[in-house]
Amino acid sequence: MSKTQINQIHNSINRVVHEPVRLAILKILTSAKEVDFNFLLTTLGVTKGNLATHINKLEAAGFIEVKKEFRGKIPHTSYRITKTGRRQFQKYWENLMGLAPE
Repeated sequence: MSKTQINQIHNSINRVVHEPVRLAILKILTSAKEVDFNFLLTTLGVTKGNLATHINKLEAAGFIEVKKEFRGKIPHTSYRITKTGRRQFQKYWENLMGLAPE
């Protein structure tokens, strides 16, 4: 693979997806229909503020849907991956694999 090809693949890697916490969120969401904030918080071991920041970036990019509701008087937030998010996650892995030596 030429240096030009490597640079093209490198430049095509989606930086929103590439960040480790966001990548982990998307991976979890590709495996589940829907997950809630506390599940992600516990699974990822990040702070509430850090998780909220990454969720906001994924939502702004259109990669996840956020559903906020009340269960009784308790707020409940859940997330699911969008079709765009699923496509971008798949494309990210394809591009990453393109960088791997043959």
